[in-house]
Amino acid sequence: MQVRNSPVSARRPATSPSESPAAEKPNAAAGTAAIHQKDSFSAPASALARTAKVGAAPAGDHGKLMTEYLTGARPPPADFEQVIGYKPYAIQTPHGQRMQDPLGYASVPFQIGPVKEFDPAAKTHDYGYDLLRYFEKKGTPLGPDARKAADALFRKDMFDYANDQKGFLDRVKYRSWAQIYATAVELYSKAQGNGPP
Repeated sequence: MQVRNSPVSARRPATSPSESPAAEKPNAAAGTAAIHQKDSFSAPASALARTAKVGAAPAGDHGKLMTEYLTGARPPPADFEQVIGYKPYAIQTPHGQRMQDPLGYASVPFQIGPVKEFDPAAKTHDYGYDLLRYFEKKGTPLGPDARKAADALFRKDMFDYANDQKGFLDRVKYRSWAQIYATAVELYSKAQGNGPP
């Protein structure tokens, strides 16, 4: 007596379109479902949830981070314009690039002193303070070193302007005003604990 098994067909490659996983493999449907799980982006999310990670303050040296933002070494956060209401722009100064708040200005009582001359420094400083407000609104406020860095760059930019003047008397005049403005800003920051204004 001779026993013959039915002939075995050659195995088709797994990528063959004619293979019917459900017919030949009963558990294939369950395996396929596990492979093709729903992605996490298809569920509707609130605007805050979608942008929360965009604006999270990076860990590390917040003073250095602020300086990078103000000098343009780091671009503004992706949703900065939506949260704060303007898009910062860059200018080139004799002492490097600075990012500016187009709506900013030197907010000096009664506009005394060289307000116009220190306007570029003030617009960069305003952008720095808006970054502090931005990160606070996002729930990840920057540390005190960030505000100190914004104030320090404001001081530096005003003294750079003063020191660039040709005449001795002009240098003395602008240095005096730079000292007054910078000291006032730093005292105000200290009074606010160097947190967001």
